[in-house]
Amino acid sequence: MRQISLVIFTYVSVFSILLSFSVKADEIVVGVRSLSVESPERSTPLNVMIWYPAGVGGQTTTVGQNAVFEGTVAQKYVSVATGKFPTVLLSHGGMRSASNQSAWLASQLVTRGFIVVDVKAPPLGYDDAILANTELWKRPADISATLTALENKPEWATHIDHQRIGAIGFFLGGTSVLSLVGGSIEKESFVRSCDEIDKGMDCAWFQKFDVDLRKIDLTGLDQKHRDTRIKGAVVIDPELTESLSDQSMSNVSVPIRVINLGTTETISKALDASNLARKIPTSSYSLIENASQYSAFSICKPKGAFILKEEGAGDEICVSDTKIGREKIHNQMVSLIAEALNQYLKKSP
Repeated sequence: MRQISLVIFTYVSVFSILLSFSVKADEIVVGVRSLSVESPERSTPLNVMIWYPAGVGGQTTTVGQNAVFEGTVAQKYVSVATGKFPTVLLSHGGMRSASNQSAWLASQLVTRGFIVVDVKAPPLGYDDAILANTELWKRPADISATLTALENKPEWATHIDHQRIGAIGFFLGGTSVLSLVGGSIEKESFVRSCDEIDKGMDCAWFQKFDVDLRKIDLTGLDQKHRDTRIKGAVVIDPELTESLSDQSMSNVSVPIRVINLGTTETISKALDASNLARKIPTSSYSLIENASQYSAFSICKPKGAFILKEEGAGDEICVSDTKIGREKIHNQMVSLIAEALNQYLKKSP
């Protein structure tokens, strides 16, 4: 039976989220480690960041800090805590954003008892518009290859609860996660996605560099990426939802939480996932109404907006949440994501 519910975010207490685990958030040390992973679709290795519940010791580091964004504090050179943990594969999207934009989420999920595997695609430059569409089939392959690599490494395989593996994706990362649970992009629908410039996130970019979706090689879209190891997923502001075939979405069998950042009036056409949620029989749909698409990014430093504006990038990524505060919105987002993952990745009785 189709179970689609609209959930306007209400606070879920951290205490209730932690009931599924044997440790509390303030008792967990956040460890971080980088790993090089070979992906069959790439000529160079992937840079993967693994965030995990850690033992004591290590060396304090700050991940993702730069002139614009605050960083996230964690411990490096520290062992994994004893035990097995539900594990989440994370793909943030944002091909041209600063690196480590998902560090804030990874760290907070670790304090809730998860191992988080942040799979980073090689960055694309401003002039790489012609290459962008290959990411539609390369990124799902990257995520599956990373999970396989970890399962083949005893130091990680012994700590991953292989029956409780989930996935989280933002933007194009959300599209990748939907591919991993069985979604497929209809080629003809995709080539029409930029007929209206505001229906695709990258249409203006493609237009600037004369990328015609009707003339490029899209044979990679025929690849299937379903990975049955993934038992549940959360997608936030996924892209290209109108290009995902209805049939593939109706065949999704794992539970999915679909989240949009904003209201029905403020969410852009390119990111509106409300119709997608109606196509998936195992999904629920949530809005975080005081958020925007920029809420998915790290907290900006006081001068971050000024720096971005001076560089001609526009300051929206830093000023969108000044009224509410991005940290508060992050806390709302983490609570909603963790609540879904706890539900989807429960231990079998």
